[in-house]
Amino acid sequence: MKLERRLFTVLGPGLLMAAAAIGVSHLVQSTRAGAMYGMDLLLFILLAFVMKYPTFRFGHEYAHATGQHLLTGFRRQGTWAVLLCAVVIFCVMFTGFSAVVLVTSGLAVISFDLDLPLAVVAAGICVFSGACLTAGQYRWLDRITKVLLLVLFISTLMATALSVPLIDWGQADILTPDVLNRASILFLAALIGFMPAPFETCIWQSLWVLEKGKQDKLSRKEVKLDYHVGYFSTLFTAVCFLVLGAAVMHGSGQQFSSSSAGFSAQLVSIYTSLLGEWTRPIIAVAAFAVMLSTVLVIHDGYPRTVCALVGCFRSEEISEKLHFRIYLAAILAMILISLSILLFFIQSFKTLIDIATTLAFLTAPVLAWLIHRAMHSVEVPAAMRPAPGLTRYSVACIWALTLFAVFYLVLILGGQI
Repeated sequence: MKLERRLFTVLGPGLLMAAAAIGVSHLVQSTRAGAMYGMDLLLFILLAFVMKYPTFRFGHEYAHATGQHLLTGFRRQGTWAVLLCAVVIFCVMFTGFSAVVLVTSGLAVISFDLDLPLAVVAAGICVFSGACLTAGQYRWLDRITKVLLLVLFISTLMATALSVPLIDWGQADILTPDVLNRASILFLAALIGFMPAPFETCIWQSLWVLEKGKQDKLSRKEVKLDYHVGYFSTLFTAVCFLVLGAAVMHGSGQQFSSSSAGFSAQLVSIYTSLLGEWTRPIIAVAAFAVMLSTVLVIHDGYPRTVCALVGCFRSEEISEKLHFRIYLAAILAMILISLSILLFFIQSFKTLIDIATTLAFLTAPVLAWLIHRAMHSVEVPAAMRPAPGLTRYSVACIWALTLFAVFYLVLILGGQI
């Protein structure tokens, strides 16, 4: 019992990372991948996790090793690094948050049978999220997320186990998928961009690790355990959602709706077709709850990052009072700007998702490079720097991400897709 309590205490930032990932990349993109391509994109999902592993790991380990967040590591590289990071973050934060809120709003309509315009539901979710974070900040976020993730994880595991026999494995073309066409390349960029999450999540991880350290003192081994539980649970659930989409939607002639509410209804129906109609309210509420946790995680992560950026530009730690003011202002700005974007794309659900995820795909090499440099800087004690093998692995992943992004841009700018 004591061991179980300690494990529950240790887990925190890794599960918040998982909550951020399970939102758009899993519930939406993995399920769409299964519905459109069956199991053919399994290797691409695994490849995304392999390429992003070291960068996400460094987000955890840098904070624990130095007692500082990643943006401090960027500042030591030069003002240019902080500016570059700020540009990347402001390019993706509003579209990313809008996409998550739109999915959550659709699930809210389905879960609670709401007869309200989607924009009103979205505004309500944003205000609720902002109020929760303003009142409780990390403490509430940490506790709520653990419970919500457990509910969806168990139901997803059950549904996946029932769906595996329904897949026509003889038709699956996992090793040589046909993806060299315009639609497939565009979708792959969107799929990999948020798989398992955009790299700005690494900055949030470093901030959450520091916040967690104020409540519970963790060893280096425990910090690694928290990271690995979070990261590999996102890998497992990504494959689960791919299987669900492949088993129920692929080859059925059905296509996912372009509206958020329509997509949400289809997503819940995938579960109920496998687990039984009696599970509909449970699954709907669980899916909504997990998406709400994703909203909370993202709504907390970006404002924390903005506060840290302000501190970097001032070259000093900001006071607790100023931190709260900036945090609150960033929360409000995210609500207003993201709702404006959402209103524009409210009837083009999949378009907004693909824009947000593709931006994350294109900016990934930049953040991966900055994070790699921070983790190998002199500020990190020699004993806590990555081993030579992990260093080479990280460099190879950065090159792979860069080549993928360049290949995509060449095809786009050359008019070949």
